[in-house]
Amino acid sequence: MRAATGELAALLRPGLSVAQACLLAAASCPGVTKVLLSASAPAHWEAARAALDQAAIPPRTLRKVCDVLAPHHPS
Repeated sequence: MRAATGELAALLRPGLSVAQACLLAAASCPGVTKVLLSASAPAHWEAARAALDQAAIPPRTLRKVCDVLAPHHPS
């Protein structure tokens, strides 16, 4: 199963690619102030920069995504 899908990207921020949405999700986590990344091509760098130029994903949306991807199962 692939967790990062187009549907997930659309939930996080419509219009971003899956990679961009995942990068923005990581950068939007509470407490994260810097993101270190590398890119293999100038186009990839520009795509990453464009994603990080977006407003942060709201915590409520991040929580919803985390609950779907890693549901809590009480013991």
